[in-house]
Amino acid sequence: MRNNLIFTLIVLLAFFVSGGCEVDFGSTNNNGNSGENNESILRGTITSIVPDRDLSGITVQIEDMETGNIFSDTTDSSGFFQIEGSFHGTLLRLEFLDESSSQIAITSVTVFPGAEVDLGSISISNGIVNIEGDIVVVFEGDVIENNCSGGTGTIEVETDSTEVIVQVLSSTDITRDSDELACEDILIGNEVEIRGTLLPGDTVQADSIEIK
Repeated sequence: MRNNLIFTLIVLLAFFVSGGCEVDFGSTNNNGNSGENNESILRGTITSIVPDRDLSGITVQIEDMETGNIFSDTTDSSGFFQIEGSFHGTLLRLEFLDESSSQIAITSVTVFPGAEVDLGSISISNGIVNIEGDIVVVFEGDVIENNCSGGTGTIEVETDSTEVIVQVLSSTDITRDSDELACEDILIGNEVEIRGTLLPGDTVQADSIEIK
């Protein structure tokens, strides 16, 4: 009996020392939220450059304000580019380079964590970047404040510690499961997807708000 007990203790000790009882509680990313995707997308199309040059082969690069990492893409024959990666921040440095890595122009853009930002048509004239239309942004976050009254107002949405002021107009389309709602129906804690126009100062004028 004693020998059997000693043998059992030896086996159990070997099991735990070798790490035999490993439990996977799921992966987490840097912000601690399991499964949350904070990859951002920045796209646009260069439509003209002065002095005149080929629209293809231009390197467009952006630098993340926290890590200093550079993300880039090269324009295709139509001048289109799309940069994807873990970058975000206010007034990020956006640079346009030729084939020899010489700077054509530089500007800045705001990207929220996990957002899709469409710059639309871009013209460059003697180093000056001109965004020819509205900058369209799509992002998700949690409502932390509602200041709506009479169907309009603002809500505050937090996405990965970035607080965004969302302007709600009478024309803003607000839905949940295809049901139309009013601005006052948006509750603190609601997860929402915002689509709208990017304005200065971490502000978005919402075209649509979908409550998840």
